Amino acid sequence: MLAELRRLLIAAETVLLITFPTLISAEKVQCGPYVSVSSQNTETAEQVCTASRRALALFESCGVPKILRPIQINVVHDLKEGCVALYHCGEDTIELLEPSEMQERRLPESAFSHLNIDEYFRSVVIHELTHAANDGLPCPFESCVVADEYVAYSMQVMSLDTKSRQKFIERSGIQDRVSSEELSAIILFMAPDLFAQKVWAHLNQRENACRYIDGLSSGKIVLDRGRF
Repeated sequence: MLAELRRLLIAAETVLLITFPTLISAEKVQCGPYVSVSSQNTETAEQVCTASRRALALFESCGVPKILRPIQINVVHDLKEGCVALYHCGEDTIELLEPSEMQERRLPESAFSHLNIDEYFRSVVIHELTHAANDGLPCPFESCVVADEYVAYSMQVMSLDTKSRQKFIERSGIQDRVSSEELSAIILFMAPDLFAQKVWAHLNQRENACRYIDGLSSGKIVLDRGRF
């Protein structure tokens, strides 16, 4: 009886080792003083660190608040349907799909589908770190999601190389002037790709793009509208 029980315990331990490798092999890498990443894949962790350094440089040059608190980025294999990444407000935590899983969820005609998966992955890291930087954004309403996403998409597109950024502009097909009224929460939630394209067109129609970003991040410029 004892021998049989011992055999079953050994078998159960073997199943656990096979079934849950993520719990054993995920390692935490420090990307800098405030950003760290946990990933099973060393190359993916390096990409996150590269993107985080790019993000912090962009923030400093373009009016986005500095990140001066620890931010934990976890590379995962699954997120809720439709999501490739998620910043948990107030928790200083970001979840990112592995690049391969992110690629599977990316729609062929999305605003960023022209990017190779590595460039897209890094741009998503920068998008989510922008949310972290703007957590606590001054807002006269219950939520300023439009301003928050405006800055996040702006940093995401700004992080691209010149060729990829130009392709993003060409694929949007936007030539007319974009008014702030077109940047609504309804468009954001119903057509996020169109929102991203309109954001970039709108930003480039400002006299000083980074000054405008600074105005949004500081609460001096308000794009959101209160509920009626």
